Amino acid sequence: MVVAAADVQAFPAKGVDLSAYKTFTILPTRVLTAYGVVEDDPDISPLIVAALRKELSEKGLTEVSGASDVEIAAGALAVSNPQVEALIFNPLNTADWGTSPIASIGRYNKEGTLIVNFIDPRTKRSVWIGSAKRALGTPSSRKKNIDKATEALFKKYPALNGNK
Repeated sequence: MVVAAADVQAFPAKGVDLSAYKTFTILPTRVLTAYGVVEDDPDISPLIVAALRKELSEKGLTEVSGASDVEIAAGALAVSNPQVEALIFNPLNTADWGTSPIASIGRYNKEGTLIVNFIDPRTKRSVWIGSAKRALGTPSSRKKNIDKATEALFKKYPALNGNK
């Protein structure tokens, strides 16, 4: 699944120097599913955290276990949209053509949005928020999709010290 530029948005806080943030901690991720919010989802959360660590590191930030310059709150909105592919009508002469379908063929398109929120722990305010649509996909393509979406998202975050 390709993440297009129109699917990625970033919102830096006005007047905030993002280069001042050099260390980070990742807060528990949350995934909104059809069953509610799941914190640290065993299937999706590890993929999000791994992708975040990679991109944050490439931007020049360092993960710390204690107090950090910025806290990273991340999550995903998982959605499953039904789509009708075809309707099959009765072709026999005994029925009025097109009056009643006898079968439908459909599928569910699985997608979701990755959301990343940088929070300054001193002010308790967001300093940068980004989102990437179509970031989840099917379980077999989820890692690749999350990695691509996170990479596209962090192209909108400024690099520190000449990093990516």
